[in-house]
Amino acid sequence: MAFFRSCTILTAAALALLAACTPQQPATPAPAPVVTDSTGAPAGDKFGYVNSLELLTLMPAAQEADRKLQQYAKGKENSFQSLATKYQSQLELLQREGEFMLKSEQEKKVTELQGMEQQLQQLQANAQTDFQQEKDRLYAPIFAEADSIIKLVAKENGYTFVFDAPALLYADTTRNLLPLIKVKMGLPDKPADASKKK
Repeated sequence: MAFFRSCTILTAAALALLAACTPQQPATPAPAPVVTDSTGAPAGDKFGYVNSLELLTLMPAAQEADRKLQQYAKGKENSFQSLATKYQSQLELLQREGEFMLKSEQEKKVTELQGMEQQLQQLQANAQTDFQQEKDRLYAPIFAEADSIIKLVAKENGYTFVFDAPALLYADTTRNLLPLIKVKMGLPDKPADASKKK
């Protein structure tokens, strides 16, 4: 029994010695509780939104870009129609007078018609891509201006996040940044009527 008692004493002493030699880790403080506002967002965050499509309709540069796009599309349409008219008249000429032409003249006319037909097909195939590229070119500086103004207004007014209105299912109208953006950009409340302009 004395043996067990001395083993127990030795074990207790060894554990005490081990505890004394082991470096102690400082106690980790509990994380601070997250304070939230009434929406459940962290209290420091401020949310807002803007309808970017409405903003674009108010910007004179966007209205000018729309006018230029219409002119661009009209120019492309006129080029296509001009070539189509020329193709049609050459085809009718070949049908009317083809039998009186030399074989080499007929072949030359057919080759010309095939070239025009390929041009027409190419114009049709590229029309959408060309239009989109022109639109992207015209709107790139407008989007950049709108983006920088939205960020500036948000920063000046302490907003942490700004969302685009079409993506929202519900929004408190007091969080709409558009009135502040219009003031910053000197924009009217409603877009100018394009039909009244010359």
